[in-house]
Amino acid sequence: MSQTQSRWRRGSTAALAAAALVASGAAMTSTVANADPEDAASPVAPQAATAERISGPDRYATAAAIAAEYPDGADVVYVATGTSFPDALAARDNRDAAPGPAPLGDNLWAEGQDGGNAAPVLLVTHQRIPNATRAALESLSPSKIIVVGGGEVINGNVFGQLGAYADDVERLRGNDRYGTAAAVAERWPTGTPVVFLASGENYPDALTGGAVATRANAPILLTRTDHLPKTTREALQDIAPSSVVIVGGTGAVDEEVEAAVAAIVPDTRRVGGLDRYETAELLGERYEKDADRAFVATGADYPDALTGSSLAGYEGAPLLLTRPDKLPNSTYAALDTLSPQGVAVLGGTVAVADAVLDTLNASLPDWVTSVHLQLLSFNDYHGHLEAESGQTLTEQQDPEQHVVGGVEYLSTKLSELRVGSKDDQTLTVAAGDLIGGSTFLSGMFHDEPSVESLNVLNLDLSSVGNHEFDEGTEELLRMQDGGCHPVDGCYFDDEPYAGADFQWLAANVVKKDGSGTLLPGTDVKEIDGVKVGFIGMTLEATPSLVSPGGITTVNFLDEVETANAAAAALQAQGVESIVVLLHEGGYPTGTYNGCEGISGPIVDIQNGLDPAIDAVVTGHTHQPYVCTMEDPAGNPRLMTSAAQYGGVVTAADLPIDRTTGDVIREGLAAANHLVIRAELTPDPAETAVLDKWGALANEMAGQVVGTVAEDITGDSSTSRAEVTPMANLVADAILFGTQAPEDGGAQISFMNVGGVRAELTVAPTGDEAPGEVTYAEAYGVAPFGNLLVSIDLTGAQIDAVLEQQTQPAGSSRPVLALGVSEGFSYTWDAAAPAGERVSNMTLSGVPLEDGETYRVSTLSFLQEGGDNFTAFTDGTNLQGGPEDLANLVDYLGANEGLTAPECRVVGLCWADGWN
Repeated sequence: MSQTQSRWRRGSTAALAAAALVASGAAMTSTVANADPEDAASPVAPQAATAERISGPDRYATAAAIAAEYPDGADVVYVATGTSFPDALAARDNRDAAPGPAPLGDNLWAEGQDGGNAAPVLLVTHQRIPNATRAALESLSPSKIIVVGGGEVINGNVFGQLGAYADDVERLRGNDRYGTAAAVAERWPTGTPVVFLASGENYPDALTGGAVATRANAPILLTRTDHLPKTTREALQDIAPSSVVIVGGTGAVDEEVEAAVAAIVPDTRRVGGLDRYETAELLGERYEKDADRAFVATGADYPDALTGSSLAGYEGAPLLLTRPDKLPNSTYAALDTLSPQGVAVLGGTVAVADAVLDTLNASLPDWVTSVHLQLLSFNDYHGHLEAESGQTLTEQQDPEQHVVGGVEYLSTKLSELRVGSKDDQTLTVAAGDLIGGSTFLSGMFHDEPSVESLNVLNLDLSSVGNHEFDEGTEELLRMQDGGCHPVDGCYFDDEPYAGADFQWLAANVVKKDGSGTLLPGTDVKEIDGVKVGFIGMTLEATPSLVSPGGITTVNFLDEVETANAAAAALQAQGVESIVVLLHEGGYPTGTYNGCEGISGPIVDIQNGLDPAIDAVVTGHTHQPYVCTMEDPAGNPRLMTSAAQYGGVVTAADLPIDRTTGDVIREGLAAANHLVIRAELTPDPAETAVLDKWGALANEMAGQVVGTVAEDITGDSSTSRAEVTPMANLVADAILFGTQAPEDGGAQISFMNVGGVRAELTVAPTGDEAPGEVTYAEAYGVAPFGNLLVSIDLTGAQIDAVLEQQTQPAGSSRPVLALGVSEGFSYTWDAAAPAGERVSNMTLSGVPLEDGETYRVSTLSFLQEGGDNFTAFTDGTNLQGGPEDLANLVDYLGANEGLTAPECRVVGLCWADGWN
């Protein structure tokens, strides 16, 4: 049964139960109207914008009224004392779920759980069964009653009388409340993933934790504040859970107890605020927004919350605490974040005064008339399927240097974050460069593994990025639609490439024949009846970043003009909530969750976007940031980016007004979450993808193709603005493959630092010996599949090429350096004006002459004007050469024991790692 069904299909059962309760003096009341007790048999239907009260004249009748909320009765009912509550704290039913490993991360207990078999808790005194309890038992007609506590709590006479209401009456007991909780917990098998632990001396934390434990089908054990009781210790050892969640702050359960628990279960963590209300708020963060209803009970006198915690667990709903006369700020904040579509207050006016309901009623209409879209996003995945050793953000971005990334962990993190939202109110989107520039495992198979992994993690939409065009427009369309590679064919005979389950968007990539965009420019998703529009774009400068030969049939348009026109078109369709997915970005100066010092092209783009656009998900610069910017109308607008390679996920909350269909800008919120491997378990479905393609790649990947005698460093992730040893090494390799007359007759070779995607180190990356370079490592250096080309350039034209290392104003990177081959050198003066920074060019010690012609070799990408090096296009006598990876492999094989090349450029040497 869905939670929605359990919320609204309770009318007939509740009415029958209420009728029975009238005879015993209990009543269900609602703040819709102060119903006369005589009318309780026909309870007022809850109104969407008004809180309801579930109560009776005392705790016993309130427990009975709460039990009546179960729509289909109950097979099992717990009976506990209403005069001393701790025994009832542990009362919950095991749903006989098979034990399994607990997911690690922030949400241990919510994924895939519901409280479908949660059991009501009714209260009795030590010596008698109150009339309200009797009426509830008759109405529920359980098959089994479980009495919680020993004879000193509920005597034998009461135990015997309960036999009139069920054929099976069982007692769970211990020597004290801690032993009783352990006796209840014994109903869970060894290996149960999660156990909750709360104070048995100060109950409110256990009350709210009980709702969460019920939803997770997990037991709750009790402890003393300052030491772990023996029975609790033994129960933890017997159950042997993967994780323990301590509910409450150190005032409720101190650090010594935490240490004692961690000695038994290392993965022990705490959810605790400064007081019981904040603890309940923190637990509330684990629930989805826009839930059917939330429960509120007093944190000052506990029995109403105690019996309500089981119902909250059954509905998968949060249970929050209030003071009798006033709603605490933390509780209001939790409700405002949760935005429930209904609120039920547990207990009468003594427990929770009408003033609290007045506060709830003032905000409930706003919660009901809004819907929350959770937008999960990432960018610049670049086919990084495998978890890479030492993958971290920079120390400035993440001072703690967590190891992140790997699609198995990214998928788990996304699943974890989806817990905070209804299934149909979460979308997962990306901002381009999902393929291209990929690691060996994906790139060797034309990124089919990358797309397959993204299908598994349920990506919904992405913009294109510049790397989506690395192999040209036709290959991008194959990536979208499926089909075997036109040259390599199908990698699995019985499994042709199926294409992307998600849609790439390319609003600013238009066909030159006038027939429209290469791929759809926009998409509209419906979130609980509200339309949300997405506009996807790559940066306008994409032609300068990819091989022009593959994009001859399309034009790339201005980002701002395209987005604004698309936003107007969406509004004309009645879409008011609009998100842009843009593969262009900025550069912040702070941590991964901040926006300090943001600069770069994205700032001007954001400032020019129409105020109708509510959020912008960005990429390209491989930076993490979460910004709230002002749009041209002065309203707040989100702008986010999630670094690179699946190491960060952005979770954004977009509240949308159901009446206007527009995002409530004041409620926009977002945070970047690190994909920390140590806190996550791999997604088996993604592991299967890795295994499938890994088996195909292993034989080729491990082949040794060369050796290095020392580390050769400086790839695209270091500094693209300076010449690096790796860039010069690749330039040497290009010269090696093109200097023979029949291969091009090259004298000078150039390599862009941005195209060098990995370093070569002595330390092994696999089973190879130290210093050996494998095919996979060579691929990591040159993954793009460029061809080498040779052209004629004059000395003046070579000077023009080198001056273009200073990029045009407004570019993402002000300087893009070129590695140079052995024998060529020059001087760079960064202080000189742009266009006058190059001097003293020499070849084998001889100055170059402006009018003399030289043979120059480079990548086809650069020769066609990539990275804004348009001066290369002035070359003549073009001759093609080998593919760059194959050439690099040949070079490594012919030059064993390579060492780092010298700098060769005065004034433009990368400082780190240079010899």
